[in-house]
Amino acid sequence: MWTIRHYQPTDRAAVRRLAGDTAHFGDPIERFLDAREVFLDAFASFYTDVMGNYLWIAEEDGALLGYLMGCPDTIDYNEWFRANVKKVAWRVVTLRYRGVFTRKSLGYIWRYWQVRIPYIDLSPYPAHLHINTRADKRGSGSGTALMKTYLDQLRNENVPGVHLETSSANTIAAPWYERLGFQLLQRTPSDLYITSVGHSVDFLLYGMRL
Repeated sequence: MWTIRHYQPTDRAAVRRLAGDTAHFGDPIERFLDAREVFLDAFASFYTDVMGNYLWIAEEDGALLGYLMGCPDTIDYNEWFRANVKKVAWRVVTLRYRGVFTRKSLGYIWRYWQVRIPYIDLSPYPAHLHINTRADKRGSGSGTALMKTYLDQLRNENVPGVHLETSSANTIAAPWYERLGFQLLQRTPSDLYITSVGHSVDFLLYGMRL
């Protein structure tokens, strides 16, 4: 039986591996980007290296089944990202990553910097989260337990609300979020994943008052 616990620094490699293996709507990141480490350094390292207290692990027999990465104040993440992306960009131009200068990767990076990011008023929903489970463990209940653990943590800290993003291509996640009590706040069409999905998708922004 799986258990839920706080993240430890020794979990870092396993969390990053699962993040890369599930980054494309539950499928591996290589569906849209050949430079896995760029993606993980740019986005995931905030949670493993800075916000470990809000990173929860689902584990069974010592193996990682899933994780929930969270942050109680998205403004903190935004400030970190602006500084961190410059460091990642420097590593890119100094050729410290593999897989950046492929047609697939360059196309994704080009589309990413042109994407229209959904706007959200953070005052009622300051916290955010990312959650993923191993493909063979979806439906086990561990994802729901991770979500409950994190939401209880936010409530205990008097955080007023939380938001998350998914897409219309993730046909399993969106209904699940709604069953948990999240409400759709915004739907934004995007071509970001058009080469991997084959068509435009809608970014779905969900929120929950706590």
